[in-house]
Amino acid sequence: MSPPKASTTIPLPLRLVLLLLEPLGALNGAYLTLFTPSSYHSAIARPHPPSWSPPFSPQNQYLYTQLAGAWLVFAFNESVILWLYDDLKLWKLMCWGMLISDLVYHVSAVQAVGGWERFLGVGGWNLFDWAVAVSAAGPAVVRVWICLFAGEKGGREKGKGE
Repeated sequence: MSPPKASTTIPLPLRLVLLLLEPLGALNGAYLTLFTPSSYHSAIARPHPPSWSPPFSPQNQYLYTQLAGAWLVFAFNESVILWLYDDLKLWKLMCWGMLISDLVYHVSAVQAVGGWERFLGVGGWNLFDWAVAVSAAGPAVVRVWICLFAGEKGGREKGKGE
């Protein structure tokens, strides 16, 4: 018996999130941090209160370059590795690894605004804050579903020839 395939156990919309949508977002993040880091910084580290967020410093460009490298690896892993290998076990392992990154990313988002109290004050969020939250949480939810439910008994698995 061959190992379960990602294409027969993970619904197409969820696969497309990881194969197409998120890699495009990761490429966009890499572009922003490499070529317009001050714009990225001011959007992510919104001032609450204005004295909370330190101003962007070109001396810290190396940190943004490192972040861009991480996003490029993310884009490659999703759009190349997952695209080439239709192995559910590999997909699950990759998703567990990406969930570690998701956790750290979300902690950094909380830090960027000054802590949980400010982060959870969604009434003060702007459009960019919502876009960042949805674009980060959506793929994380997809990964959790893949790790916990794909290929499990009662889960979705197509029969032969479908």
